[in-house]
Amino acid sequence: MRTLSNKWEKLCSVKGKNLIDAIIVIYNKKISDSETFKRIKKFNLPYLHMVVVDNSEDDLGNEMFCVENKIHYISMHGNAGLSRAYNAALNECFGEAVILFDDDTEVTEDFFHCVKISLDKHSGIDIFAPVIFGQDGVIYSPNEFRFLKNRLLNSSEQEVAQERFNAIASCLVIRSRVFDKYRFHEALFVDQIDQFFFCEQRRLGRKFMKLNAQIRQNFYQRGSALTAEAGWIRLRLRIRDIMRHAVLMNQKRYIVLGFVKCCGLGLQIANKTRSAGILIKAAAESAAQLLALKSIKERIKECQDRQTDRQTDRQTDRQTD
Repeated sequence: MRTLSNKWEKLCSVKGKNLIDAIIVIYNKKISDSETFKRIKKFNLPYLHMVVVDNSEDDLGNEMFCVENKIHYISMHGNAGLSRAYNAALNECFGEAVILFDDDTEVTEDFFHCVKISLDKHSGIDIFAPVIFGQDGVIYSPNEFRFLKNRLLNSSEQEVAQERFNAIASCLVIRSRVFDKYRFHEALFVDQIDQFFFCEQRRLGRKFMKLNAQIRQNFYQRGSALTAEAGWIRLRLRIRDIMRHAVLMNQKRYIVLGFVKCCGLGLQIANKTRSAGILIKAAAESAAQLLALKSIKERIKECQDRQTDRQTDRQTDRQTD
């Protein structure tokens, strides 16, 4: 279900330099409870348009809320995964750039001002990434890509080389031209989407820039209240996406690195939750993914074929219009 505001219908006719699309993906939460939504709503920036994508598994009244508040709303009719949610929103974005948001980001008005200035000043840059601190004070994004473990920045002033530039999806600012012939890979459900996105963008020769803006983010695996049950549910999804990412890298060594990475994460979460069972389950799940490489490759091909068909349909529709 898609709900478009009258304001958005007018904005669609602008389609350009004065418009930025803010994509907020909601999961099992009322939109009115989203920290990201509340902050953006409060700022009321004239050049910013929100697109709310609802991945909730239950009806929380979000559609009606959007109708009443004239918000552009897309329902995924359940948890369709982050990549599909992003792509659904991208199909209805027409501005100069898009910004990707989680539903609990403590975004500031200064961040948006920095984005607007940077977009105007640096026309040759395709993708901008703010400095994101975790609740432990560590800078997690941007970083230098390493498949096994990314190399983190020591300070917010440190630069990242273009050939290794990497960042997390949250608060990522991406010029719309990047998506002229590209979409997020839907074989990845929730994790590694941003990692593989940057692998692809580096290969395509895109230009990156670290924004002079800082964001504080709470990461689930670093929270003090993480339980063994919650840790395992989230880790299991991550293991599957890591192994799919390894296959997408199209080199055998990444399969081995993927297995090692999954086991290492199992050890990390096991220590965090004081549960040896998580390490055992992580090793078992990682091994199962190794044994299922053929089916993983088939799944990836199915997703690629489906996305190619949709891209062809979009191009046909544009030519018809």
